[in-house]
Amino acid sequence: MNITFPFAGEIFSLCSAIFWALAVIFLKQAGEKIHPIALNLFKNALGVFLISLSLVIIGDPIIFPYKEVFSNEDYFRMIISGVIGMGIADIIFLHSLNIIGAGISALVDTVYSPFVIFFAYILLGEHLAPLQFLGAGCIIGAIIFASLKLQNIQITRKRLKYGILLGIFAISMMAFGIVLVKPVLTKFQGDVSKLLWIAGFRLVPGSLVPLIIFLFLNNKYNLLKAFKDRKIWFPLIGGSVFATYLGISFWIIGMSLTNASTASILNQTATIFILIFARIFLKEPLTQRRVIAILIAMTGACLVFIG
Repeated sequence: MNITFPFAGEIFSLCSAIFWALAVIFLKQAGEKIHPIALNLFKNALGVFLISLSLVIIGDPIIFPYKEVFSNEDYFRMIISGVIGMGIADIIFLHSLNIIGAGISALVDTVYSPFVIFFAYILLGEHLAPLQFLGAGCIIGAIIFASLKLQNIQITRKRLKYGILLGIFAISMMAFGIVLVKPVLTKFQGDVSKLLWIAGFRLVPGSLVPLIIFLFLNNKYNLLKAFKDRKIWFPLIGGSVFATYLGISFWIIGMSLTNASTASILNQTATIFILIFARIFLKEPLTQRRVIAILIAMTGACLVFIG
């Protein structure tokens, strides 16, 4: 099954941003009770199951169906991308989200585009223009501006800075992971079956990382205890579906149909959606300073794209 309609890559990338924004809201609620390691293991494992189920429904095989089209380098890229981008990065991101909340996390998320373009320059040979450096500077400045005089926060400024740095580190790892696998995605532009398979395959090593950590820490911290609370199951399942099924699937399909820079700037609109959803569903404050910071950061993201 191939996707060929006009602006398909842009539409899928934008939908991915909406799904990711909803995922952040649900995962913030679930993360208040569930440890990031257990939460990441659950959402990634559910993603593998749902993508596998989708492949079965459309009549495609699951276990290494495309041996003749994937090289050893392709498998290496997918595995490393999954370990870093879905395994390690997501644990760090969820921990950061628990610390700083969805609203500030939306601001931190604006570093995604600069990191994608930076890694595309390093790994894929894409060139950086002076305007893109200016855009990256705007984004960094916006984060500093927003963190100087935040109001109504429940944590110390030291803890806030720690959470922001964790978030930036996690986003950079996600960007590295998607750029690393970009050459594999480009081979199968618009081929939904193969792209879904790639998404599911990346989630396998992405699930093994938290599983290994979980097995070491569960006895000490009783990570399964939180799952007994029935109230967390709705945000847990909702966040997992939006993040590692709909979000990742649309993200990868969109990335395959357009260039990395275009996809990243459309993914970046998740920042606006997170801010809106955080205000509506989590009742997080929408201060004037935070809005200005978001606008500066989005301007920076646009400069990165235009450049």
